Amino acid sequence: MNKKVTFCENCRKDITYKIESIIIENSLKGKNYNFKGEKAICDECDNEVYVASLEDLNLKKLYEVYNNENQL
Repeated sequence: MNKKVTFCENCRKDITYKIESIIIENSLKGKNYNFKGEKAICDECDNEVYVASLEDLNLKKLYEVYNNENQL
C-alpha cells in the first residue's frame, strides 16, 4: 500500500498523514459558503498539515457551491 507523505511543520520532517472530512466555511465574493471538505492530519503529532492536492480539491468544492447557489 502506498502511504501518503508530506512535510509536517511541527515535527520538522516528512510524515505520513490521514485525511479527515470536515465542514469548511469560506468566503467568496463577499458571501460565506459552507461545504464538506477534507484536511490532512499528521500521523505523529495530530496537527493539521498542508497537502496541495487537498487544498485544490477544497477550492474546487467551494467554487461548485458558489456556482450552484448563484445558478451559474
